[in-house]
Amino acid sequence: MNVKSSAARQQPTRRYQRSLMQITLIQMSLTLAGVVVVLTGLSYFQIMRSLEADAISDLTDYVTERGRRDDDLFQLAEDNHASLKSRFLQTLEQTNEDVSLPAEMQEWSDGTIRNFPQNVSPEEFDTYENATLYISSQTVNTSSLRQHMVAGNSFLAAYGAAWYNRFINTYLIFPENALVGYFPGVPWGLEIASDLDMTKEEYFYISDRRHNPTRETAWSGLFFDPIAKQWMVTAATPIDDVQGRHIATVGHDIVLNELIKRTIDVHLQGTYNLIFRTDGRLIVDPQRMDLIQGNQGNYNVVNSGDAHLRRIFDAVQSLEAGQSVVTNFADDEYLAVTKLEGPDWYFVVVYPRSLLNSVALRSAGFVLFIGSIALILNILLLSWVLHYQVSHPLNQLLATTEKVSSGNFNVTLDLSRQDELGRLASAFTIMSRELSKSFAQLEAQNDALELRVQERTQELSQTLVELRSTHTQLVQSEKMSSLGQLVSGIAHEINNPVNFIYANLDPAQTYVKDLLALVNLYQAEYADPSRSIQLFINDIDLEFIKEDLPKLLNSMTVGSERIRDIVKSLRNFSRLDESGFKPVDISEGIESTLMILRHYLHPKNGDSKIEVVRQYDRIPLVECCPGQLNQVFMNILTNAIDAIHEQQSQHPGYMGQIQIRIGVVNDGWIRVLITDNGIGITDEIRAKLFDPFFTTKPIGKGTGLGLSISHQIVTKTHHGRLECSSVVGQGTQFAIEIPVQAIPSTSTIDEESSASTVECATPTNSGRPPYYEGFAVLLGEDQ
Repeated sequence: MNVKSSAARQQPTRRYQRSLMQITLIQMSLTLAGVVVVLTGLSYFQIMRSLEADAISDLTDYVTERGRRDDDLFQLAEDNHASLKSRFLQTLEQTNEDVSLPAEMQEWSDGTIRNFPQNVSPEEFDTYENATLYISSQTVNTSSLRQHMVAGNSFLAAYGAAWYNRFINTYLIFPENALVGYFPGVPWGLEIASDLDMTKEEYFYISDRRHNPTRETAWSGLFFDPIAKQWMVTAATPIDDVQGRHIATVGHDIVLNELIKRTIDVHLQGTYNLIFRTDGRLIVDPQRMDLIQGNQGNYNVVNSGDAHLRRIFDAVQSLEAGQSVVTNFADDEYLAVTKLEGPDWYFVVVYPRSLLNSVALRSAGFVLFIGSIALILNILLLSWVLHYQVSHPLNQLLATTEKVSSGNFNVTLDLSRQDELGRLASAFTIMSRELSKSFAQLEAQNDALELRVQERTQELSQTLVELRSTHTQLVQSEKMSSLGQLVSGIAHEINNPVNFIYANLDPAQTYVKDLLALVNLYQAEYADPSRSIQLFINDIDLEFIKEDLPKLLNSMTVGSERIRDIVKSLRNFSRLDESGFKPVDISEGIESTLMILRHYLHPKNGDSKIEVVRQYDRIPLVECCPGQLNQVFMNILTNAIDAIHEQQSQHPGYMGQIQIRIGVVNDGWIRVLITDNGIGITDEIRAKLFDPFFTTKPIGKGTGLGLSISHQIVTKTHHGRLECSSVVGQGTQFAIEIPVQAIPSTSTIDEESSASTVECATPTNSGRPPYYEGFAVLLGEDQ
């Protein structure tokens, strides 16, 4: 082959549509654009975080100052009430008990008693100089009431006008439904309806003992006074005599028009203010004033059905001590909260977070604008540099490369540059010269190489044949070695925890017996326990526990013994140890196995019940390894149960039956026949029945070791026989025969015996159903 001529025939077959300069510019542009975007995003989050901190600080200061300013009047009212209460009691002590009502008190036609003639317009009454007095038509005019009314009139004459500059009125309401009220500009006591029961109004009952057990100043909700024609709130303080009887309530009505207007109109830009009571009763809301006034001030957040308002209320209620600002994430807003300590109201500033977002977005947009301008300038500068410093020299080198690829090794490049491209040009020139020499040498060596390749190919073919043969032998050997290690490892890993569990079951049973004895002794000594103990005994059903707990422990013992037996079988299978022989009753081992499998024979749903028919002849004790022999019974019975269940799944209502017969045969042997009326087994499967790891179950449902181990236990360990007969669709029978006296032997279960195959007998017409083992039998744990 002529290598040089072949190279000379090669021509460039592909033209790239994009240059290195374009790719670099695009990549750098995208990188710089990404940096600008990331910086913009970071600046947005930084600005947003700074704005949030500033906003929370400002909101805290603002709402604290607003709360302090709006709370002053309420605090003044409470302080004033403490003084008024004391002075009224002093005035009462100085008033005679048999005093008469003032002479101006007259009975009106409606039965009420008031301190102004009925036929004179109430506007003629001087409300600035005098208080109005009112006694309901249903009120009994007692000496005590007269004393209280006269004392109240004297009290308000002395102190009512003094507080007019701060409060629009001062009044006393008595539990007998009577009033002494100083209300400049409003003759309130003269305009009260005759059927008005003031004791049932909120501005009075908030001071009675049922609603105000602490006997402190209480505040009503927002209400509209039809006489004063004002929205107001009442501060009411109960006055009790020395015997603790409620004799009067002193009150101030505070007009809220100014507070409502200030709450609605004076707010931070973009925000709005709310006021509501701790029980959810809304006082001021610029968006819901019509609802508040339409409900006579009884609009409650809790049952309003307004989800947004309820979330605000819940967030405010969740404030921790010392916290002034909370975030309502559901509505994306801050809530600045302060408490008006007088009426115990919440003043809330609702600050939408979108206000901060807009500022942060404007700042981030400016950063993006500046970054975009810088990006464009960088791209232009980079384009100029790449074109003159990289793209042009590379195009020259590319043209030279195409000449070399066509077989022309006489190249001329600019070697004056001192940078990487200059070094690349120099290296390329040297390479082209060396290539010219190399192609000549390769052409000479190519012919010799082809001959050597043919020789090596023949040698490798022979070696490959030998390697395949060796590989097959190694794989087979490794399989057998891994099998032994696997079984041995499983037995070893299971054996330790099982022994630990088994060793602790016996003392556990002893402890349980002692504890149950202690419980019985306690019940005998203390036959009448306390009600709580008796309720607990009934709840846990102590009698059932005392009866069932020993059974549970006994079942756990049987189960742990079963696991140990399985481990022993695995150890024997992998030649870990040898089983010990001892005389045992074979029927006891079968019964123990049936007990373990009871839940498979009698399932709770009752759809797959299996009847067990026993026919045990009297037989002598048999010298055997009882654990291993029980393993054989377990595997065969498990297969029988599964075979019957499969038959029942195909024929609903099918009655499953397992027959177990034990008897003595000639020459000192015993025979165990286990017969089922399951689905049966084919001859093809039966021929492999005792092969290790043969199974017809799905992957993960069985290992295929059950019958293999069983066969070795019967034939090798006990020098007996294990045979099977079956008819598909009718059933299967396993026949186990072992000598009564153990036959001395030094052999154990080994791998060579695992390849044994059962001898299948033809079913007879003896009246019993033919038998089958319809799938590969696994160990007991495959149940």
